[in-house]
Amino acid sequence: MDANGRDFEALVESTAYLVNFKDMRDHRHAGKVVYPLDEILLLSVLAGAEAFTDIARFGEKKFDLLRRFRPFENSVPTHDHLGGF
Repeated sequence: MDANGRDFEALVESTAYLVNFKDMRDHRHAGKVVYPLDEILLLSVLAGAEAFTDIARFGEKKFDLLRRFRPFENSVPTHDHLGGF
């Protein structure tokens, strides 16, 4: 299988993964939420990284790809925002 096939499979698995968390309660103060939980989960799963800086960097590089699945109206969170969870 080529790289595009593996990438597609990873995307399908990642979005299917999010279905399991669609009813997860977000305990953050609603008035202070800039980045929706489903967007953070999608970004984190697709990035496949351990460090917040790597996750944020992936989000910046793959922003167009991420927007295929979620709106990301406020762009992607920085590593500082990701580290606050």
